[in-house]
Amino acid sequence: MADISASTGIEGYELLATGDGQRLERCCGRVILRPETAAQWPWHHPESLPEWEGRYTGNRTTGGAWEWRNTLPDPCIVRYQSLSLLVKPTNSKHLGLFPEQSVNWDWIRELISARKKRNKSPDIRILNLFAYTGGASIAAAAAGALVTHVDAAKAMVGWCSENARLSGIAEAPIRYIADDALTFLQREIRRGNRYDGIIMDPPTFGRSKKGELWKLSEHLPFLIDTAQEALSEQPLFLLLNTYSDTLDDIAQSMIAKRLSRLAGSLETIQLSLIGTMDHQKLPCGLSHRWRGMH
Repeated sequence: MADISASTGIEGYELLATGDGQRLERCCGRVILRPETAAQWPWHHPESLPEWEGRYTGNRTTGGAWEWRNTLPDPCIVRYQSLSLLVKPTNSKHLGLFPEQSVNWDWIRELISARKKRNKSPDIRILNLFAYTGGASIAAAAAGALVTHVDAAKAMVGWCSENARLSGIAEAPIRYIADDALTFLQREIRRGNRYDGIIMDPPTFGRSKKGELWKLSEHLPFLIDTAQEALSEQPLFLLLNTYSDTLDDIAQSMIAKRLSRLAGSLETIQLSLIGTMDHQKLPCGLSHRWRGMH
């Protein structure tokens, strides 16, 4: 399994250091301290680190709150290549930005661009499920794909639309759908709609709009089977992100088994970020990347 650290090529964002279950970042010129469950090691030379200007106390389970000595600029926009991404604090400690995913944005864009060049095809259809603020959606759209962006939260769908506008692709063919991802996927299959590429970033736990409990360890086999059914006859890729040690091996074997009938290749990569001040590697989950042969 390859370990890929995202580049520091996001203008306006920097991971400074990690430790004691926290991460220290600089975003739009402000130093931010947030919980980070993966950072189970002591700070390296904490006396040399800058003081926080914004911090989140608490966690997603018990709830928490932001505290600011110097608030983020409004708007706070970071840039990665041709993409512009809006950053703002949310109630669940996040900022709407996952910089480690930039390596997947590159991978998606490269696959789309290569097929368009090879086949001269203007209609590469990409489905992004559990799509959140849509970094992958606008990366695919910027490469010329027809994108369907699906997230259960209307606010996240609107956030993606704003990211598209900031990136200069407001008129790109992106369908914004506020719906339960699995429900939408099943509906698309019944409609006969198929996709050349599918991106899935499911939460480990959650609840549907109807209040039904989502537990990825239980739903993952059906999710992968259903996604496979929604792939086109000449699929380009399927990308699944997981963030739980107990799921990583299961996810990899499931994808390999369920896509074995299709010609293609599967790789699993460990995403990570490296602190610019402590040089500590922060693991950020796994990406299971299957690509077709066409």
